[in-house]
Amino acid sequence: MIILYILLIVIGAIPLWITVRYIRLEERIRLHGISTTGTITNIKTTRYSRGPVSDRVHVRYDGLSGQGHTASFVSKHGKYRSGRTVPVKYLPEKPDKIIVEAKRGYWSMLVFTILLMLFIIFAVYKIDEMLKG
Repeated sequence: MIILYILLIVIGAIPLWITVRYIRLEERIRLHGISTTGTITNIKTTRYSRGPVSDRVHVRYDGLSGQGHTASFVSKHGKYRSGRTVPVKYLPEKPDKIIVEAKRGYWSMLVFTILLMLFIIFAVYKIDEMLKG
């Protein structure tokens, strides 16, 4: 039974782990990234069923060696237009990972995933308590 409990906790930790990885990558790009200017080449709009609309913005920019790179990011609908330039920050070893805006809202997602993890730990505790009693 302990293996099942551990499996439940590990599965519950996956969203927390992914969120922490995104936050760490963004902070690494902010600290060690190279700044340049990129040109918006394409925008694909996505509408979620009866929910918000977002744009996946594709950007082309030149790296340190003069080699062109393409990357994309998600933004609010209508914030960017094709052909415009945007400031881009990237890591030379990961040119497809970029940031273009001020801080993103990962902190609300971090709080949510921590609460989810605590709930799963509590649920496992209660399940164990119920099965023993």
